[in-house]
Amino acid sequence: MAMPNTVMTVASDFANLGQGRGAADHIYTDFWPVWFCLLCLPKRKAFYFAFRYTQYNMEENIMNKSFKKILSIVLSVMMISSLMTVSLSVSAVEDGKVRVIVRNDTYSVENGAPWDGVLVDEWVSIDNDSTMMSAVVEALNNHGYTQEGAESNYFSSINGLAASDGGAMSGWMGTLNDWFTNYGFADITVASGNLESGDEIAIMYTSNGYGEDIGGTWANNDTTVKSVEITGAELTGEFDPSVTDYTLTIGTPSADVNVVPTATNKNFQTRKYKNEYLPSDDSVFYKRSQTVNVSDGDKIIIGCGDTAWPSMNTSEGGTVYTFTVKYAPSAADTVSNKIDEVAKYLASQDAPTVSSVGGEWTVLGLARAGKITDEIADSYYQNAVKYVEEKGSAKLHNTKSTDNSRVILALTAIGKDVTDVASYNLLEPLADMDYVKKQGINGPVFALIALDTGDYEIPQTDAANPTTREKLVQTVLDAQVANGGWTFFGTTADPDMTGMAIQALAPYYSSNSDVKEAIDKALTVMSNAQNENGGFASWGSVNSESCAQVLVALTSLGIDPTNDERFIKNGNTLIDAMMNFSAENGFGHTDTTYNQMATEQGFYAFVSFDRLVNGKTSLYDMTDRLAENYTVGDVNLDGTVSVVDATLVQKAVLSLEILSKVSNIKADVNGDGVINIVDATLIQKIVVNA
Repeated sequence: MAMPNTVMTVASDFANLGQGRGAADHIYTDFWPVWFCLLCLPKRKAFYFAFRYTQYNMEENIMNKSFKKILSIVLSVMMISSLMTVSLSVSAVEDGKVRVIVRNDTYSVENGAPWDGVLVDEWVSIDNDSTMMSAVVEALNNHGYTQEGAESNYFSSINGLAASDGGAMSGWMGTLNDWFTNYGFADITVASGNLESGDEIAIMYTSNGYGEDIGGTWANNDTTVKSVEITGAELTGEFDPSVTDYTLTIGTPSADVNVVPTATNKNFQTRKYKNEYLPSDDSVFYKRSQTVNVSDGDKIIIGCGDTAWPSMNTSEGGTVYTFTVKYAPSAADTVSNKIDEVAKYLASQDAPTVSSVGGEWTVLGLARAGKITDEIADSYYQNAVKYVEEKGSAKLHNTKSTDNSRVILALTAIGKDVTDVASYNLLEPLADMDYVKKQGINGPVFALIALDTGDYEIPQTDAANPTTREKLVQTVLDAQVANGGWTFFGTTADPDMTGMAIQALAPYYSSNSDVKEAIDKALTVMSNAQNENGGFASWGSVNSESCAQVLVALTSLGIDPTNDERFIKNGNTLIDAMMNFSAENGFGHTDTTYNQMATEQGFYAFVSFDRLVNGKTSLYDMTDRLAENYTVGDVNLDGTVSVVDATLVQKAVLSLEILSKVSNIKADVNGDGVINIVDATLIQKIVVNA
């Protein structure tokens, strides 16, 4: 049987001690043959021989202090040898790789070491002739690092750092899959089946306790796991070595998860299983580097120090940890799934008409979700044209400008021309500021949203008080109540109206300091108003519509409420709150009973969140949709690409022309997100090749 590498460390120490002077020299020299014989003898005879040899030397009165130390350690070696059993039984591989790590974390350069930290960390190819020792040597050679002793099955020095350099008990030791093996490195081979692809070899320098400072000791038989590293799932709570049952949460129906344990005492093995703990079966456990494919209800089981496994220590039964997998969709997946469900249902209903319920909000949600069909879009458009014809005016309501704003939003979402609906320009009524303000704060809020949704120019008007974006913004700002939000009436901020006001002001947040100040103040108010379940209350009751309006407001600002601490209460987010009202095919108002208005608002709020997390323009920024109506390079949006478009780009580059949002999209010919002279040149090429 080959000498264990841990024993060889001690042997090196002995050899160095034996280089001293005096009468004791012959003791070390004479003792080495005895030491090797002990390793080769059967266990019972070995212990007997060691005991008799000690007794003899005591009688001969030559047992000086150094010799006592040697005999003490040799007896420990015999104990280690007595515990040796069959190693891991795994199938040999023809090719593959093992990870090799060589490090020194116990003896610093500051204290005299030639190097410290990680020297090597790489994957090394193995074949049927490979051993644990040869893999380490290859990894060192790959970097031109030196070593001594490999041919004798013990590293006495690596890249100039030798045994005893860091103290009397210092030297090189190693683990296989984080376990201090009970065999020498050269005896762990691919051919014998105890080294295979995916294994992890770590060669470490110990300075104290013959390995105690790097995780292995004979001083205790602790079989707990000190820590775990988890990838692919989230551990509920903190890991505690004394607690054996845990929950792992995955965000997809199935996931590849790895739980990598670190034993408190690395003289004991750790092994990983799926669903069933089978310590006596050496063929079913997972390696440290292997992930486990799991789904809801599966268990990842970690064992440490089981009596069925080889160890240099005596296990008292081992410790078993169970990690039960729970599938909890991510917020993005939850939202996406709900969007699919609601969209399917809404698309199955009667064609939307011009209406605050069952009309524009349904069209908006379906269109911005990319779920609307041509049939639904065309049916709604025809209904809208008919409605306007029957009104016989661009003004759809005498006092409620939001009717115009709402229809503008829906038509823009499906790519229709809002300036020509039954020959009427629906933007014109919004050019009269006095008309817009008749409805109170709602009018200016939604007029601003409607005008900005397509980056529309405000039509010329003969009205005494013509609308401008500046007036609309200021009107909204002036309506902010003292505590920082907005309300339909009264002096206390209401989440619905505050959310809508923020939605209208969002495009100006980065360019208008007054807007930024107002919104920041409102966000603080909303954060403070959020309930412990993540939701918001209006008129004394938590309801889905209030949650929806705040959700649209936050996402319009680019704020993801699932990871912004201001909007997470007791671990609950707005998405959690919304899902508390989830009904079949939609949402409820204050409970889970289906409600059409709540469904429409919840639906487009979820669409707003979905667009944010997928890097799309915001819910109300529909310039992306309008741009689909024009050819790339058609900067002036006249339906053709000409030298005029190239000139516009050149002027924009020189800051001589300000392009609309849609024009900017069409001007970015090469799609790199930047408008420059390259785009102008590409437009010229389009013109030449036309």
